Amino acid sequence: SIVGLNNNAYQVERGLQYVKQAELDETCTLIKGDFLKIPMKENVFDAAYTIEACCHAPDRNAVFSEVFRVLKPGGVFAGYEWVMTPNYDPKNSTHVAIKKGIELGNGLPDLASIDHVMQSLKDVGFEIIEHEDRAPKTRKSDIPWFDPL
Repeated sequence: SIVGLNNNAYQVERGLQYVKQAELDETCTLIKGDFLKIPMKENVFDAAYTIEACCHAPDRNAVFSEVFRVLKPGGVFAGYEWVMTPNYDPKNSTHVAIKKGIELGNGLPDLASIDHVMQSLKDVGFEIIEHEDRAPKTRKSDIPWFDPL
């Protein structure tokens, strides 16, 4: 079965309508909850994923720890997030303005670096099997790092 977790009641209700419309209510459900306190027992899921969600967490170790807790031993976790690439220069006013614009426009706390996120995952027990910075694959060398954003 598939369980979705969202902290927004409207999005949960809307998602449940889509699940029912697609006749998937026997295998899919959505619950309203806090990803810092996932309302599930330990070791219940084979896999978990996130799409631009964990970047909203005030403490990445806390959210990743919760995901690790609800995964069965050997379970996998995948996702993609807003993170700062190694090309970000905090002394470059253009970079800083773009970063702040992303944070404001997406309601994000201070964006973390790729290295910080990778370390947070390791700190709570995850083994990094693969990770990739997708931005370089979407641009030519003469296009700035922030263009794909």
